[in-house]
Amino acid sequence: MSRNRAFTLIELLVVIAIIAILAAILFPVFAQAKAAAKKTSDLANVKQIGTSTAIYLSDSDDLYPLASGIDSNGNWGMNYNKYVPEDWAATPSPAIRYNYSQGFIDNTLQPYIKNYGIMAIPGSPQTEYQATNPTAVGKTKQSTSYAFNGFLSSYSATSVASPAMLPLFTESEGFVNQKGWGFANPALSCPQANTGCVYQPYSATCSGNINGQQGYIYVPVVTKQWCNGNGQNFVLADGHAKFRTLIGATADANVSPWAGYDSNGNENNSYWWDGCHAWLFRPDYTFGQ
Repeated sequence: MSRNRAFTLIELLVVIAIIAILAAILFPVFAQAKAAAKKTSDLANVKQIGTSTAIYLSDSDDLYPLASGIDSNGNWGMNYNKYVPEDWAATPSPAIRYNYSQGFIDNTLQPYIKNYGIMAIPGSPQTEYQATNPTAVGKTKQSTSYAFNGFLSSYSATSVASPAMLPLFTESEGFVNQKGWGFANPALSCPQANTGCVYQPYSATCSGNINGQQGYIYVPVVTKQWCNGNGQNFVLADGHAKFRTLIGATADANVSPWAGYDSNGNENNSYWWDGCHAWLFRPDYTFGQ
């Protein structure tokens, strides 16, 4: 008479232990592979934004898009969050936000990008400003993560001193996906109505009361700046995309928007500043050359 041999308890425990060991080894590898895939996807998205901007420049006399539109009184909305797309709100709050959003780069680039989806970091947590504001019929809020270098608003691309180093879009809003909103960061100070808003070079007498003479980086709600590993994907003014490592209590002023980061990748609430503009984003900066 034949007998079927079953596994003993010891044998089962050994198999389970082997599986657990293999899982402990492989799960981090899978997690790293998943993170690398998101980073690559994100870099491809940023590259498309850079390419779309280059096409826009060829259609606009080499002038970069605006960081903000203006209202009927000629006021610039540089300090306002913008609707993305500009017309999703059934009742814009305040009403002038619609005008400011019309001229915002995330919206004016869409005929060239043709895909709002690439404006958000893959896998980033979502937040929503004015979440109770009703959405207009037939409209959809689109998410953004990338922030335009507002110092380039209406600036001539041929006047950029170091296009291969100057940030065009960064993830300076932090590791977040803003549903229905976008913002230029840094942004110029342009309080004068009916006057152009274009970057002005450093001067010892620069004033925030004169359009373009000063600009600021706004501290994001989400301060974590590590969006892909220990850094961010940037697209530079020449259109190429690159990953930049952002680490250390004191960061490299030629690479990093913020002056330092903690061990979790949070910025330390200070940035490199020459008294007029955030250092890294100045279109006339030569980056130590």
